[in-house]
Amino acid sequence: MEQLYLICFSFLTSTFTGAIGMGGGIMLISVMPGLVAPGAIIPVHGAVQLASNSTRVAFGLRHTQWSILWPFLAGALIGALLGSRLVLLLEPEAMTLVLGVFILLVVWVPVPEGSFRLPGHFAILGGAQTALSLFVGVTGPLTNAFLLRRSLSRDQLVVTAGLLMTVTHLLKVVVFSMIGFAFTPYLPLIAGMIVAVTLGSYAGTRLRGRLPEALFRKIFKGLVTILALRMIINTTIGGETL
Repeated sequence: MEQLYLICFSFLTSTFTGAIGMGGGIMLISVMPGLVAPGAIIPVHGAVQLASNSTRVAFGLRHTQWSILWPFLAGALIGALLGSRLVLLLEPEAMTLVLGVFILLVVWVPVPEGSFRLPGHFAILGGAQTALSLFVGVTGPLTNAFLLRRSLSRDQLVVTAGLLMTVTHLLKVVVFSMIGFAFTPYLPLIAGMIVAVTLGSYAGTRLRGRLPEALFRKIFKGLVTILALRMIINTTIGGETL
């Protein structure tokens, strides 16, 4: 029954992310405690989100901003290497708090036009986000905070964010496999959830076209803010840090 619940919920969260561009990953990971062993939550969630993000990209491939991918990928590879050495040493609570505060600063503090166009800033983002994802599970709001600074259309923003998160989750799965996490006992659950998120990506992509551009950007920015505040509040009051 627990597995069926997670599979159904995966469809809903992937549909939401496909339409809005974020939020589904955090909603999914928030219901996994108690249904999945604590030590398996982040790696299993990463495997499912890899499918969710990659299928969202596949359904909107023509909107992808490939120029953003390459520096992000270079940084992500370095971040995965460093993170794999630190994942058993650092406290996830502190990392979550810092991430939440940083996201709010990126979204709301006015900066001169072009500040986020400096060479290398997406490489730094790739390294930081991939390393952090090994500790806090969900780092999508960080990518979205940076992409909000770009002059991207609704579809370009959602699909490109999905592409960067595909890289992050792929490297996360590789790292957890290398440090000894056994995915095999969870393969039936992961397979069912992958089917669900693939269908959800398709449904969300169809729904996204019905949202007015201006309304979409307001919802998107509001969700980034809410998710960042959630990280800060949950950490400071001693709640879940995922």
